[in-house]
Amino acid sequence: MQRQGLYGWFNKNLRGKKGQKGFTLIELLVVVTILGVLAAIVTLSLVGLTTNASVQSCNAEYKTVQDALDAYMANNNVSTVTAQGGFTNDMTGATGSVKLYDPNPSPSNPNYTRNGTTQFKYQWDQFGRITAIADKNGAAVTGCVPH
Repeated sequence: MQRQGLYGWFNKNLRGKKGQKGFTLIELLVVVTILGVLAAIVTLSLVGLTTNASVQSCNAEYKTVQDALDAYMANNNVSTVTAQGGFTNDMTGATGSVKLYDPNPSPSNPNYTRNGTTQFKYQWDQFGRITAIADKNGAAVTGCVPH
């Protein structure tokens, strides 16, 4: 009894030696190797995305803090501020030299940032220009530099 058509051809040509069914060791190794290469490519691309996201976040927050310093200086009609010698992420003025955030704002004491603390830490000079940026541990953030 012989099978006809495509199923017959599959049955005749895709069986292993001596009628064995299943995959050979070489076929399995090739498939596992291909899957490993694809997994490595995906993993490396995801690592790059998280690094880029951190740099983008740093750059966005840097611009916000720099704009807050500029607004503070313009609102108070000053051309210099107290330089921030050490890194700070406290915008309330408790550990920072300039009070950019007030939990109870008023017309005479407005907020210049949306939060009292920032994700990154900053230093600025007496002219209100950010001179250095660090992460929460005090290490420099690669790719995020003051302009």
